[in-house]
This record gives sequence, C-alpha cells and structure tokens, in this order.
Amino acid sequence: MTHPPDPDHVQPFLKEVHYPVSKAELVHIAEERGVDNEVLRAVRLVPDRTYETQEEVREEVAFGS
Repeated sequence: MTHPPDPDHVQPFLKEVHYPVSKAELVHIAEERGVDNEVLRAVRLVPDRTYETQEEVREEVAFGS
C-alpha cells in the first residue's frame, strides 16, 4: 500500500523552484534534478494548474491530491 506523500519531505525541493510555476514545469524540474521517488510522486499528484507560491503546492500535497 502506498502512503500519501509527506509535505515536509517535499518542502526542500519547493524552496528551489521559481514561482509562478505550472504543474508540468514542477514535474520537469523534479525529474531534471533527480529528486527521490516520494517527492516526484507528490509533484505528479498535484492538480494541473499554475502555482504562485511553494505554500500552494505544499497545501495540495498535504491534502493528498
């Protein structure tokens, strides 16, 4: 069984991203940087939209998108 991603684990990656950013860009950046599987899975699960801040992405991860 897969556990929901941990927003605290994703936070260091989100600090490195320049906002605003789309979901597609987030996924691309995560893949390019070789983040671990938990972070990559979390980014792939967020809704497809543009994020203005890292907190917006973190909230989506916390809600278990």
